[in-house]
Amino acid sequence: MKLPKIPELAIFVGFLIVSTVVVMVLGVKYGGPLIKVEAANIHSLLSMVGIENALVGNMIYLPGERMTFEITWECSGMFSILLYTVVYFAIPKLRRRLWEYLIGVSVIYLLNLGRIFLAIYAYHTFGEGAFSLLHYTIGPLLMFTVVVLLLASAFVKSLRPN
Repeated sequence: MKLPKIPELAIFVGFLIVSTVVVMVLGVKYGGPLIKVEAANIHSLLSMVGIENALVGNMIYLPGERMTFEITWECSGMFSILLYTVVYFAIPKLRRRLWEYLIGVSVIYLLNLGRIFLAIYAYHTFGEGAFSLLHYTIGPLLMFTVVVLLLASAFVKSLRPN
């Protein structure tokens, strides 16, 4: 297995860093509609499972717990989608298929939606400790693992002959 040359690796890492900063800046400036969609989706999911909640902009209020959750740009899953996108298009000799890429982005988005929903559900059911564990530890680890698995799947498919 041939390792990438240091300049290529440095360019790739630099591209990841710059892309992350650009997405963060664009998200803060123009991400409002996406955040509101995310909050509305989580509000609907919570209502479907019988958790009383109120949606105000990008805030979800649980009156029974007297707790408000703010859905922010970081909650949208865009960092995971960005990581997937950058690496997907940066891997040399990868056979890229639009449907494969779109399925990957959709899986990441839906998983992230589930991550936020489950974290709030855990808060409602088990308390703050369960929320913190899911939201700050298990959730991000799961998101990263799924991105790696999606990229590995695309890479393995590219190794097979047509």
